[in-house]
Amino acid sequence: MISERTFARSFTNFWTELLPLLTPNFVHIINNGYKVLLTNKFGEPIEPIEKNEKVRKPAVIAEFAFYIAQLSILERTEIHDVIKEKIYIEKAEQYAYKEVKRYEGANFDFSLPFIKEEIEEGLDIALNYERFFEVKNGKQNIEFGPKIKGAGFLSECKADISIGNTLYEVKTVDRNIAGKDIRQLIIYLALQNNTGNRRWKYAGFFNPRQSIYHEFNVDEIINRMSGGKSSLEVFQDLIDFVSLRDIQIDSSF
Repeated sequence: MISERTFARSFTNFWTELLPLLTPNFVHIINNGYKVLLTNKFGEPIEPIEKNEKVRKPAVIAEFAFYIAQLSILERTEIHDVIKEKIYIEKAEQYAYKEVKRYEGANFDFSLPFIKEEIEEGLDIALNYERFFEVKNGKQNIEFGPKIKGAGFLSECKADISIGNTLYEVKTVDRNIAGKDIRQLIIYLALQNNTGNRRWKYAGFFNPRQSIYHEFNVDEIINRMSGGKSSLEVFQDLIDFVSLRDIQIDSSF
């Protein structure tokens, strides 16, 4: 069994055949043509959050902010109220530490507790989740970490955020969206469709560090990337591939 992240960045020949028009030029179109800036209550664009040079590991801070935002939804309160509680901060620190250690393994080098600058940067990022949810008017429809059943050699997945009929992948990074990010999103959509319950008509990305998000119609974007196929055809082709018994997983990396 492999993860959706590993599958998204591997099996180049398969992905090229499945989505032949997912080229660098198309990725550029996604990055620019579908980008929406977060704004404040006065309609002014919110500035990106710069990395503090004292922050030891931005990936840990990203997970910290994700958990703080999740707590605010679970507790039905504002971010500012969540961060007043020491126990919530400690829980978020521990969550972030374990989450990044899980996917970095032996390469992980970080120690608790967070320093002041790391907490401050994490909270700034968390506040952008709150602004994003206000824009989407969907607090009552938000689900963090929706689980998606695996198939074939793909293990069970946990996506980032579902708001109504839209699935968002969170990328708290300085870079633009990459082809592997789009492929990862397609994997979630295909696996969910394979359950017989197609939840998401729309999908996109949210970057709380850059204060932007991207959103698109799933059927339209897949039709363009695949060269005219329907999303259902693409989803089925993906499921058929991961279900093949003669695929040699170890030789694909």
